[in-house]
Amino acid sequence: MKERSLTQQIAGVAGNVLEWYDFAVFGFFGDIIGEVFFPPQEGHAAMVESFAVFGGAFLMRPVGGVMLGYIGDKYGRKRALELSIFLMAFPTFTMGCLPGYDSVGWVSILLLAITRMLQGMSVGGQLMSSAVFTVEAAPRHKWGQAGSYVMASANFGTLLGGLVAYALRESLTEEQLKSWGWRVPFWSGIIVAVFGIYIKYYVEEESHLSSASEISPSESESAPTAQSTGGDLPQDSSLDVVEARKALPPLPASAPNNNRRASGDNKFNPIHDALFVNGINTLCCALVPMLWCCGFYLGFVWLAVFMVDLVDPPIENGFFINSWSLLIGVCLTFPVGGILSDMYGRKRVMTIGGLGLMLWAPIAIYVISAGGNSWGSFFAQVSMGLIMSLYGSPMLTLMMESFPPESRLTSISIGYNISQALIGGMTPSVATLLVDKVGLVSPGFYLSIICWLSLIGLWLMPEGQWSAQGAGYNSRGGGERRASDTRGLLNGEEVGGLEMSRLSSSEERPASDSIASI
Repeated sequence: MKERSLTQQIAGVAGNVLEWYDFAVFGFFGDIIGEVFFPPQEGHAAMVESFAVFGGAFLMRPVGGVMLGYIGDKYGRKRALELSIFLMAFPTFTMGCLPGYDSVGWVSILLLAITRMLQGMSVGGQLMSSAVFTVEAAPRHKWGQAGSYVMASANFGTLLGGLVAYALRESLTEEQLKSWGWRVPFWSGIIVAVFGIYIKYYVEEESHLSSASEISPSESESAPTAQSTGGDLPQDSSLDVVEARKALPPLPASAPNNNRRASGDNKFNPIHDALFVNGINTLCCALVPMLWCCGFYLGFVWLAVFMVDLVDPPIENGFFINSWSLLIGVCLTFPVGGILSDMYGRKRVMTIGGLGLMLWAPIAIYVISAGGNSWGSFFAQVSMGLIMSLYGSPMLTLMMESFPPESRLTSISIGYNISQALIGGMTPSVATLLVDKVGLVSPGFYLSIICWLSLIGLWLMPEGQWSAQGAGYNSRGGGERRASDTRGLLNGEEVGGLEMSRLSSSEERPASDSIASI
């Protein structure tokens, strides 16, 4: 698979930014939406109900993940990505046009829930489509870095939503916000459709299912061999597959082809593969993102409302603090975690981040809950973001490397969106309820419990079955690759974006010719 042009990659990432702006802005106006769409109630009940609608969209994320993941695996990553963008643009604009409770009563709540669920269906497939679309086109030894850019762009979208919320809250009165101000960010969400149109008409679809057998004889004959290059292969060569094949012994006629799509199996179903063939990995993919889902929506969506509405005395400029914390603690530092994971391994970097957040979360929430201390709240929130970035930055790449290309998008979409549906979407309402019923610091301990669950999934997940490390990269050597490392090319693992056929087992060939997995 050739690398896409810079303009095409920017279009995919920019669409990611605006789509997540569309999705996250609901959370930043959760208190206002609660007053507009729900009847007057005592305490924080309306806010809890508003956040419940926010979480209801996450229940549709697995549906959107399965639908768009299936489309992406069967018909191409590009088609899934462009469809997800259009599915987000129009419901977001529609939400800004909905009548409030005072106008149509309970019908407003129903309309709000429907449009929010359509948003959830879109975003359920969008992030994973964008991730696979971007990462698969990157050099294999930089997959962690490429995956971190995808997640960083989503965080920039959330940051943009926070900045817009802050600007509107500072420039408009309370009455103006309730009457029309909250609608402005939803109307502007239609802009994301521009990038969907660009991707649809100006980005070529490239097969993610190319087989090594498709290399032309002329390329094979003219390619340098491992012996002719002294045993060391260039790091970013476009001839990876040819070189790897020359370093391998011949395949016996009985060797099966693991890439069923590439071999013409039209009955192949990626959903079946995700649930029954790679079911354990899919289950781990539902556990691993829980830390990120809970940590992000608690720490950078709900926490802004917590500082302004739930803490006494309230923290001045809570939304401004939240935006700067997100920028410094997550957006700008996110690629660092991806680069470190390319050098030292995904699990090692993620374990450090997971354990750190589990210990620090209650302390950070305690500092913020004291109220009135803007600088203390800022440093507590930034530190949460820095620790969380070590976990979240390599996460998508780790998940991608756990599945073969022909069912990769469907598998990670199912796992990730189940996690979002169970944990991410419900976190703001659960945290608000915990504050009312238990205490101000209780959401921090809730996050610590979720950290434990995610770390269990992380430790159970097999690392790098389809990773760059398994394709001849040294996970601790910053991407160094050797001809001798071609013994890791087993079971259909990819090299340079092309998939190798499954090799026969060691029992079917002499011991001297067997190739053992790294």
